[in-house]
Amino acid sequence: MDMGGGRLLIRFIIFILIMVLGWKVWEYMDLPPQLDIPPGYPQQGKREPEAAEVAAYPPMNVVVYYEALCPDSRYFVLKQLKPTYGKLRSIMSVSFVPYGKAQTTEKEGKYTFTCQHGPVECRANTVHACVTNAIRDEEKQLDIVSCMIERNEQPMKVGQKCVEKFGEEWSKVAQCVESDKGASILKHMGDMTHSLRPKVSFIPTVEIDGSLSEQSQILQDIHKVLCRRYKGPKPPSC
Repeated sequence: MDMGGGRLLIRFIIFILIMVLGWKVWEYMDLPPQLDIPPGYPQQGKREPEAAEVAAYPPMNVVVYYEALCPDSRYFVLKQLKPTYGKLRSIMSVSFVPYGKAQTTEKEGKYTFTCQHGPVECRANTVHACVTNAIRDEEKQLDIVSCMIERNEQPMKVGQKCVEKFGEEWSKVAQCVESDKGASILKHMGDMTHSLRPKVSFIPTVEIDGSLSEQSQILQDIHKVLCRRYKGPKPPSC
């Protein structure tokens, strides 16, 4: 190749490079301008980290060990527990163990019971136990137990009236009471009661989150005790 041909080739290569460079500059200038985005503002194509979850405080578990014909149990349920639940239901759950100072006897696979306030109380305790088994809604349990314990001398009659008053089927409760299932449930309630440490000396006894401390304070003002013990944000009534 002569000198003239070489110079022509070099010029052609330079021309191609200039064209490519110009094209790239044009592409860059055609891009949308980048904005200064304040910290914390969501950017397109970037996933924002999720906000830290607020620590959850579980409700306190209140377990009431009581007897269906016990005047002190009646007073506690009606004057302490029910009003407190109405104000603190967001921070508490409640369950019932109707047995108290009863005794269980097993003979040939059958259970019989001796209760502090006589055979009628054993029958009433069985109705209460079957209500807690057949009706799972916590608030309805409290409503029905409160209704029954107010006048519990005729357990089946009062039980039917109270169960149906709150929109539940009496038949499933009655079947439980009249079958071996009711006796088995009441026996289980007895096992729970006898397993408490320290042993039950007064009825009602109230367990809060597994603790039996402050029984006299709980029976006098359970609302005050629950408000003091709860570690989360306090409800307005506290």
